[in-house]
Amino acid sequence: MNRVEIKQAAKAKIKGNIWNLLWPLLVIWVLQSVLNRIFGGAQTNALLNVDLNNFDINTLFENIKVSPIVTLITFIFAIIEVCYLKYVLNFIRTGNFEFKDILNCLKEKWLNILLVTLISRVLISIGIAFFIIPGIILALGWSMASVVVIDSDLSAIDALKKSWNMMKGYKWNYLIFILSFLGWALLAPFTLGLLFIWLIPYITVAELMYYEKLKEVKKD
Repeated sequence: MNRVEIKQAAKAKIKGNIWNLLWPLLVIWVLQSVLNRIFGGAQTNALLNVDLNNFDINTLFENIKVSPIVTLITFIFAIIEVCYLKYVLNFIRTGNFEFKDILNCLKEKWLNILLVTLISRVLISIGIAFFIIPGIILALGWSMASVVVIDSDLSAIDALKKSWNMMKGYKWNYLIFILSFLGWALLAPFTLGLLFIWLIPYITVAELMYYEKLKEVKKD
């Protein structure tokens, strides 16, 4: 798996397509931010109105309760962001942008996406909390599960299994691939965040092109 070639191909792919890759994400993030602001206002106010002269950590935690609505919003937008990957994946394959790809994905795949997200996050969190290394291994092994779900008719469990099989022998390679973007991410704040306009589409396309290449390798 040639990581350099994948990244070069991703840079070429996003050239002239930054806006088309970015605007759906901007809409998603703005909507989520507005809804969280509306329904999560109580938590925000509790933090902003802390009386430092009579500070009581127990009272603070009693006032800050996770709203079921905010939790629901978080899961809904996590599913939408996975379906955004379908929008990008089809662009990589066809060169066309079709917003209906996101809508169709939501209609057909939302439950399996939710299940993959819940199962993987819970087990990975447990692995990291208690053993760290096994949690990282699980995260790498299941890193393709969400893409597998939107790119197939597999169930959540089968998608996790397929991702695990795809990543056999490539976990270390993929980890290095992901870490190779760290320098860009560290540089971005020094550009007042402007670098993210290019970096987010670049990383998204590169990761999906890695998935495409991995599919070819495993098919062989």
